[in-house]
Amino acid sequence: MLIGLLLLFLLSVTYGQVPPTDRNCGHDLANLWLDVVVVVDNSAPMTQEGLTEVAAQIVTVFGAGTRIGTNYIDKRTTRVGLVTYNTEATIQADLNRFQSPDDLFSTVFQILPNDLSTSEDVFLAKGIGAAEQLLAAGRKNNTRKNYKQMVIVYASAYNDEGEEDPRPIAERLKASGVSIATVAFDQTGDEEMIKLIGEIATPGFNFTNEDENLVKEIQTAMIQTNCYCSNLWTQYRETFEDPHSSKFGVCLRPVALTAGWTPAKFACQNMIQTGYMVTEYDQKKHDYVFKLVRNDTSFPEPYVYHIGLSYVNGGYAWQQPVGHALVPFQLNDSLWNPGFPTQSSTTTAVLNQQSSSAFRVGWQNVNQYTVSERYVCEVAACDTSTYCE
Repeated sequence: MLIGLLLLFLLSVTYGQVPPTDRNCGHDLANLWLDVVVVVDNSAPMTQEGLTEVAAQIVTVFGAGTRIGTNYIDKRTTRVGLVTYNTEATIQADLNRFQSPDDLFSTVFQILPNDLSTSEDVFLAKGIGAAEQLLAAGRKNNTRKNYKQMVIVYASAYNDEGEEDPRPIAERLKASGVSIATVAFDQTGDEEMIKLIGEIATPGFNFTNEDENLVKEIQTAMIQTNCYCSNLWTQYRETFEDPHSSKFGVCLRPVALTAGWTPAKFACQNMIQTGYMVTEYDQKKHDYVFKLVRNDTSFPEPYVYHIGLSYVNGGYAWQQPVGHALVPFQLNDSLWNPGFPTQSSTTTAVLNQQSSSAFRVGWQNVNQYTVSERYVCEVAACDTSTYCE
């Protein structure tokens, strides 16, 4: 039995039958394209040694070959601004100040270790308020409007009294699409302070200076921020119900206007560059797409929609961007409705059809021209591998 399973596995690998998987977000830090403002608490409790450590970490976070500034042929570049704060905030560098990694690295070490304040008080609201100003100025005249924005905060204290409450500013930033990562600089074991600082962060982006892999955590947060979908497209995630769950490098768009399968295929290809009709490589993606459709009020019950599976050249295959080879279908009988697929040369296209007896959808093969239904399109997300204008 074990020998038979081993042979089956070897044959599947030999003939390219490794099950396809959905695209992950690009993760090449050299191709990161963001606008980032780093906000550093320089109050007396941070100490000169602490600020030197922060400077070293900032240099390391952006030291993986990331193109700093805008003087490059490749548009995948990252601008970095720098703010320090205590009872007031100081803009040390706007988003156009640093035009090379060496420029960023040398200036950060010139500024931070020598900018320790004598003030014991610190107002986080001042720091992220200055970051908000920098990001707004960086978008003047629609400059780099397609670049995602991020704020990285190093904080040693938290004050939310009156006008010094940082939460309204943080919520306003996040509501506008800005990601916030926080690093609570814990020097006294104040767990409540760490918790409060973390609460202004984008979910999952709250860290502390004692985290073992802090640099990697911040870089991963930047990679996730740089992985996004264009307007009207929904990012495929680990969990549909959690908008902050881990992202795939895939964007989805239900289309309410009905069309035959083949016209729908061409619509997806022409709707956006490298677009194609949606794939459902596994049960998880199948269920996610169904939840997305159910959440779209323009899709009525019973739910019926075309997907990017069709019978071609003797077998079923999944759509891909124009110019790419179709992905052979891997046998999965569980997603077909009972009695399907039928054997007919005129029913080569596949759609999802809701069962009358259950709140689920299953695959059915239909005519590629005469059956007009709604459909779902797919495209690769904007990320370090895919630059989007």
